[in-house]
Amino acid sequence: MSDKNEFDLVIIGGGPAGLTAAIYGGRMGLKTALYEGTGFGGLAGTAPKIENYPGFVSIHGLELTEKMKEQAENWGATFFYNKISAINPKEMTVTTPEGDTKAKAIIIATGSKHLSLGLPNEFELIGNGISYCATCDGPLFRDQVVATVGGGNAAGLEAIYLSGVAKQVYLIHRRHCMRAEKAIEDEVMALDNVTTMFNCTIEEAITIDDRLGELRIKNHKKDETTEISIKALFIAIGVEPQSEIAKKVGIEIDEYKFIKVNRKQETNFPGIYAAGDVTGGIRQVTTAVGEATTAAMNAYLFIKKGWYGEGASS
Repeated sequence: MSDKNEFDLVIIGGGPAGLTAAIYGGRMGLKTALYEGTGFGGLAGTAPKIENYPGFVSIHGLELTEKMKEQAENWGATFFYNKISAINPKEMTVTTPEGDTKAKAIIIATGSKHLSLGLPNEFELIGNGISYCATCDGPLFRDQVVATVGGGNAAGLEAIYLSGVAKQVYLIHRRHCMRAEKAIEDEVMALDNVTTMFNCTIEEAITIDDRLGELRIKNHKKDETTEISIKALFIAIGVEPQSEIAKKVGIEIDEYKFIKVNRKQETNFPGIYAAGDVTGGIRQVTTAVGEATTAAMNAYLFIKKGWYGEGASS
């Protein structure tokens, strides 16, 4: 294997967690490679505005993640627009379309993807009225009418948060009641400006001037269809961690498919770490950045102590 296919630190994923790990890897003098197969920035890069990242009153998600990428490149990290198809924990290699790359430590930062409603124009309306994060984008619709869809804890918390920002909030759920924790459900039901729409699904997202303007709602219990005028729809039907590559090789995941890590962000294989949305928990850019910092610094210690040569546990 040539030197160009050998690195101290290999990072899989180009969202905030992966980019932060690359910054730290470069700063600590590690020969660092980051692989991203779909587009640098992750879900954060699609956010029209981020207003809760320290140091920036407001910044476009793509601008923030581009700054992170530029900073990592300035510290010597090498970026590859390639999808990693496999990890070999025993040999400490990752497989790319160009062949295997050797590493002394690996950080998995593959993130998660939002579950979608499947509306025909859903993705083209992201940033134009459709969002997957109320805390990120809710303040953009202050004193306006918005909706959230879902019935679990995530949707309940979105509705609670939005009730303090928006004039009116519709909570749309296909079941006859919420399936959130009772405390969350009770709080939602007690809010004067939250209107629940149970037994309902969204049939169509209607645009006005290329932005979301109305929702066509089907009440399956009453067999009725209505339209509501809104400025934004926050989809909170869940996320799916992109942990398939980890599961294939025996890296432990939990019942929700999130990668299990300890306080050092270590997986069950020595030298392999995970950070960001793929590990579960609170899905915020600041959380991903913090976990990546922990993972990168512990990967550095692992490499400098020479533990990478001892092989991996099963």
